Amino acid sequence: MPKNTPQDDKESIVPKNSVEPDDDISQYYPDGDYQSMEDDDESYQALLKKKQKIRRKRGRMTKSQKALIFGIFIVYAVVLCIAAWMIFYRPATPGFETDIPFDTNPVTQETNTGDLTPDIGDGSGTSGGNKYTAQEGMYNILVVGHDRAASLADVIMLVNCDITNGDVTVMQLPRDTCVRNFVTNKINAAYSTYYNAALKEAHNADDSSDAYLQAVGDLASLLEQSLCIQIHHTAVLNLDGLVNIVNALGGVELYVPQRMYYADPEQSLYIDLQEGYQTLTGEQAEDFVRFRSGYMQADLGRVNAQKIFLTALLQKVKSSFSLANTATLTKVAEEIFRNLHTDMKVSDILFYAKFLLKVDLENMNMTTVPGNAVYDSQNHSFYVINRAATLDIINRYYNIYQTEITDSIFDRNSLFCLNDSKLTAYYYADAETIMDEMYNGQDINDNSIEIP
Repeated sequence: MPKNTPQDDKESIVPKNSVEPDDDISQYYPDGDYQSMEDDDESYQALLKKKQKIRRKRGRMTKSQKALIFGIFIVYAVVLCIAAWMIFYRPATPGFETDIPFDTNPVTQETNTGDLTPDIGDGSGTSGGNKYTAQEGMYNILVVGHDRAASLADVIMLVNCDITNGDVTVMQLPRDTCVRNFVTNKINAAYSTYYNAALKEAHNADDSSDAYLQAVGDLASLLEQSLCIQIHHTAVLNLDGLVNIVNALGGVELYVPQRMYYADPEQSLYIDLQEGYQTLTGEQAEDFVRFRSGYMQADLGRVNAQKIFLTALLQKVKSSFSLANTATLTKVAEEIFRNLHTDMKVSDILFYAKFLLKVDLENMNMTTVPGNAVYDSQNHSFYVINRAATLDIINRYYNIYQTEITDSIFDRNSLFCLNDSKLTAYYYADAETIMDEMYNGQDINDNSIEIP
């Protein structure tokens, strides 16, 4: 019989199907020593198993590779969750009758006691059988801008965000608005009173954040009770914040309606702006919103100038904010969080920011609380709201409830009127006697506002 060759022995030990055609073990023994191992069945079999094990190991993922893939999965999941949250998140809104912050029991002028103590009624939330249930997607925000001493409010605005219809309404309350039971009986004095009281109670005199929030919160409660509205959030911004935000945006472009010049050495206040279209720096923007001495209607002229500025600011923000403009985004965000004191959570701020960036100027409405600038019997100047016209504005833009606010519960304590014959005449006048002018943001952007 012919002698078996090494190849025959190999085939008898390892079936052909178990060995791949390219199982060339010579690569492991460059000096040719493998030839002697082919004669050793056990050694040869062990070598083949070792080679197959190495191949299987090469096909497996290492721990670091698995960790990397797991990390990518986690990041992807987090991004999806954040995206879903940004799409579906909405600030909490009251939906029950017990959340109503004002008294819904009707009151007559004869039973008016003038007591401004918070009175929420019996908690039934009903008036004449009507239930006050909140609508979805309606939010009111009280915004106050104060001077550097933080004692006076130069800007007081009620902002309504109608998420469902994509509308924003801003109603300004002039700082001379008559509110009784406070020093000077003006609304900026009300804020000052609340702020100074809160500052005295603050645990840390160096940190006035709590005082800001307490003051604006007290002012919000006062307005809720009298105007019969729900204020969901409050925010306070100082002048330094305004200056820094405008500078971070690279200035704001607007038309200065007239020559603005004013000098007050005692306050270190110097305003000098030329008429015409220009880009205002943060410092010039501050001068623009504070100027009042050159207007025939003084404070009313200033609030209209503030409408011009707010429209231009929103336009600038909308044109500046993009994912590619990360430097501007970062600077503006830093200034907002450094200078803004608010009861809003970060999630709420992001929600409103996203909403405002999507609002077109033609869906932005701006007005001053309806009223007149008048003098009382002692020749003190006030801005007196008109009761009927203001109630109409509240029901059209700020009433979040499905039930109309009636005259029988509105301003039940006559907060906005003193016991003075000249003032009450304007307060109770027919709404038709008041110029209730609502400005559209797009119209302001195109044609500005004529300020006498």
